[in-house]
Amino acid sequence: MTDRYKVYTKVLKTIKQFVTDQYPEHTVTLAMMVAGIVMSKKAQLSEMSSEIPTEAKDKSIEMRLRRWVKHPGIAADVIYLPFAKQIPEALVQNPLIWVMDGSQVGRGCMVLMVGVLYKRRALPLAWLVYKGKKGHTTAQRHIEVLMKVLPIIPPNSEVVLLGDAEYDTTEMLKWVEEETDWYYVMRTSPQIYVQKGQKSQAISDYPLEKGQVFVQKEVGFTQEASLV
Repeated sequence: MTDRYKVYTKVLKTIKQFVTDQYPEHTVTLAMMVAGIVMSKKAQLSEMSSEIPTEAKDKSIEMRLRRWVKHPGIAADVIYLPFAKQIPEALVQNPLIWVMDGSQVGRGCMVLMVGVLYKRRALPLAWLVYKGKKGHTTAQRHIEVLMKVLPIIPPNSEVVLLGDAEYDTTEMLKWVEEETDWYYVMRTSPQIYVQKGQKSQAISDYPLEKGQVFVQKEVGFTQEASLV
């Protein structure tokens, strides 16, 4: 038995245990795709198809995978959810570190992803793909992708959300404060204003040095002065 076939049969057996509401043909195609990614270490359909153990030609397998990806009845969230739940459940003995990040995918598209940090890698849990260019997107999209991970958080777990300055919007932070019990750490721009009492000044005006920790409590964040 070849390594390709061993990987494929193991993947297929595992998928059948957790994905029970799909047509058998769709389950087999999904197993082909996962096995192809594992063996080729790439996510291009042409590369994946060349590593799938079958007598069919690579081009034929590639077309099968392409049809599966484009099938209107395939819901990625539904298929992935049973597996995504297992990741935080396995890591719950420590604080769960959520990481938000955005990157370009395909042609003219962006993906906004939430992953959980494990051994210096972010394991993807939920994502949102939309048409657009690299750069800041709306707070509503940030909230939408965060809502996707709410159902997979184990009870009584401690969550810390990390993000770059793109995610420091008052709208998203207000949602986190009101709808979750998470902690959060966001980078922000030195031009952002902080208001304490009647005094308002830019973060860059604070006398900070590299490696220094400076704490301010009960302050307004940005010129809108949302309390944080």
